[in-house]
Amino acid sequence: MRLTRRQILKSGALGLAIAAVPAWAKDAFAKATALPPDLIERNAWPEHWESTVAALGRTKNTPNDAFFVRSHFPVPSVDPAAWRLEVKGLVDNPLTLDLAALRALPQRPVRATLECAGNGRGQYDLANTSGTQWGLGAVGTAEWRGVALATLLDRAGVHAGAKHLWIETADHATLPQAPPFLRSIPLELARERGTIALDMNGRPLPALHGGPARALVPGWYGMAWAKWITRIRVETAPSDNHFMVKGYRYVAPGGDPLASSPVETMRVKSLITSPLDGSLVTGKAIEVKGWAWTGFGSGRVMAVEISSDGGGTWQNCGLEVDAAPFAWCAFTARVAVTRTGPLTLIARASDTRGPQPLAAAPNTGGYGNNSAHRVAVHVAG
Repeated sequence: MRLTRRQILKSGALGLAIAAVPAWAKDAFAKATALPPDLIERNAWPEHWESTVAALGRTKNTPNDAFFVRSHFPVPSVDPAAWRLEVKGLVDNPLTLDLAALRALPQRPVRATLECAGNGRGQYDLANTSGTQWGLGAVGTAEWRGVALATLLDRAGVHAGAKHLWIETADHATLPQAPPFLRSIPLELARERGTIALDMNGRPLPALHGGPARALVPGWYGMAWAKWITRIRVETAPSDNHFMVKGYRYVAPGGDPLASSPVETMRVKSLITSPLDGSLVTGKAIEVKGWAWTGFGSGRVMAVEISSDGGGTWQNCGLEVDAAPFAWCAFTARVAVTRTGPLTLIARASDTRGPQPLAAAPNTGGYGNNSAHRVAVHVAG
């Protein structure tokens, strides 16, 4: 596991030893353990690292070293040579596959957008919300590659009456009383879209992103994309794990988690990547660029609009026509400038359920904030 500089400096005697070394050695140490430049540290350990908006705007697929990182527990130490994936439960032929056997099965590419359910939590209009206070960059898109869950399920032979897949993982809490992380997804969804990813952007899946294998559930928020998978259980009912029953629920202030809707499908959302917030712009028009995505319907955004007058009027953006389903699509617009001074641009995307709200209704967990994105710029004369 890669330790952050902060963790190492906090480790008592080792920190004192580091303090005694020459300045040149400290500089070399700092460079070797520094956070990648395109990531913002929201939590040191476990690593909660957010992509900068500038980094997200540079490429269609987010590079691995600029891709946000979110873990419930510390990154486990997994030996790829000893790692095994089991498929058990309500199946005729239980499977135990090593990495070589899994790679020998038919592989498929899946370009999909992964978004943390808490992305935008820090921007909700609440006194406080539980969890990491993410800005806008807990999202990214990659070209994944792996084995379709349907392939594994067909080989295992699923019993009639089975309805859900329970996904068990190798990470665990440092305190024994803490519940393990476990997610389950509907069997139908797993067959339709699910993949066991082994590669990310043409390279073996990095440990920080779940290597050697993680689940892909395009269209659902990231908590369903379980990392470091060790076992898939085929069951009749959804998991009763804490992270299913009480966690990841849209709980209104004062509401009951058990009676609240689960956090599952990604809400329609847009992100302006150019110009950046706080930019100085010149000329008679502003070139606006960004990404939009959704998990509903066919997984494709129907429209993106831009407003420069506080939402009074809107103009349609040009949309990428060949975007993959459940992957973000590019949008562009040329916004006329009629005055100098401060100006706010607002982007809103629409899917089959309609446009994203100007301000999403808050919930105590801070989940699913798909408020329309606002970027403040200054127009120079």
